[in-house]
Amino acid sequence: MSIRIVAVEANGTVTAKVIVPHPNESGRRKDDQGVFVPANFVTEASATLDGAPLFAMQLGPSVSKNPFLQFRFKGKKGEKLKVSLKDNKQKAYAAETVVK
Repeated sequence: MSIRIVAVEANGTVTAKVIVPHPNESGRRKDDQGVFVPANFVTEASATLDGAPLFAMQLGPSVSKNPFLQFRFKGKKGEKLKVSLKDNKQKAYAAETVVK
């Protein structure tokens, strides 16, 4: 999975946009044969800024396919933002970017 992150600073506030390519199946949808599609969704997301914790949150099956996350924080150009995610199958994903 290739997480895409864009983080742009303006007047001391960084706006980060994160796109996570993930199926995010709730386990409640049926396929064409009427069989339930197994649950597979992002359950946890967290971020660090230059290694210091920024936030941690829990997600659930109601989040859409290929979720889009956007958040703001105080920061400056050149800092390293890292976003980490885990899904209900215990797969972990992470990506980093430098604030522009």
